[in-house]
Order: sequence, then C-alpha cells, then structure tokens
Amino acid sequence: MDTSRNRNNDGKPVTEAELIRRSKGGSHEAFGQLVGRYQVPVYRVVRGILGNPSESEDVAQEVFLKAYANLAKFRGESGFFTWLYRIAVNEALRARKRRTFANADALPQVEAPLPAAPEEDTPTLATLEKLLRKLSDEFRSIVVLRDIEGLSYTEIAETLEIPIGTVESRLFRARQELRALWRQSKEAKNAL
Repeated sequence: MDTSRNRNNDGKPVTEAELIRRSKGGSHEAFGQLVGRYQVPVYRVVRGILGNPSESEDVAQEVFLKAYANLAKFRGESGFFTWLYRIAVNEALRARKRRTFANADALPQVEAPLPAAPEEDTPTLATLEKLLRKLSDEFRSIVVLRDIEGLSYTEIAETLEIPIGTVESRLFRARQELRALWRQSKEAKNAL
C-alpha cells in the first residue's frame, strides 16, 4: 500500500476531516481513501443485517455510491462513520424489504445442511447468522451495531436516529429474543 497518498506534505497522516473536505471538492482519490477506511465495517454491518455475502457486497457498494452522491449533504454534525453507518443500515433494510417483496411468492430456499457442530453453550457463527435473520429489522440492526460493530449507545442512537433509551430497551429485548431462539434451536436439536 502506498502510504505517501495517506500523508500530508509534512508527513503526517491525512485526517478524516481533510479527506472529507477534499472529497467534497471532487477528489476521487480522497473519497477512495475514505472507502478504504470504512469498507470492512460497512460490509460487516450490511452482512449482519442481510446475511447473504454476495448481496451484502452489492449493497455495501451501493452505500458508498450513495454516500459519494450525498457527500455535500454531510454537515459534520455527527461523525462521518455514524453518517455512513446510517446509510448502510438504511440500504441494508431496503434490500431486505426488496428481497422479501420479490420472494413473497417464491418457494422457500433450501440450504445445504451445515456439518454438525459440537455441543456448546454458545452458537457458532453460522448459527448466529441464522438466528439474526429471525429477528425483526429493528432488533437485528441494534445487535449488529452494538455486538458486532461495537458502537456505543450514543453512536447507535445517532446512527438510527432514535433516543438512547430506545437503543437500550431494543438491545435488551433483542438479546432476550436471541437467547430464546438459541434455546429453541438447541431444544430442537436435542429432540431429534
């Protein structure tokens, strides 16, 4: 990686604010650096909501296209990553709604069974992804932002544009629902 592009003339790293300023001025290179900084976390958020890797890649691309097209609207009142995560969550939820609408009359998908996991008290990543898909959009978004991305309650509240108290209560209820789904899946396995 060419680090000279990531540094000012004085050798110091280019700040996010400077990259945003340059991007607003039309610098594709500066926006490319912002994409480089956030492409993995944006993908993780989208993947956490959608569950499908290839669809998540497409939606993550859409997030950055939308961010670039709307960069002039970014006022800096919240952090750039908060603004970008808000776009990511909204785009992922829109994609889920489009998929749900498109698949309303389709036959259910049949997935190949995963190899049996050893009995554990915690779900595997594959099991967790399946459980997350069963949560409502509002619960899934909260869990992904907090437990997968590690955002603070304040950052989640800004990203989703809801009060902190709502973040706390939704996260509590989402975790309760996840635990119940996990117990049900374990009971179903044991019944076989």
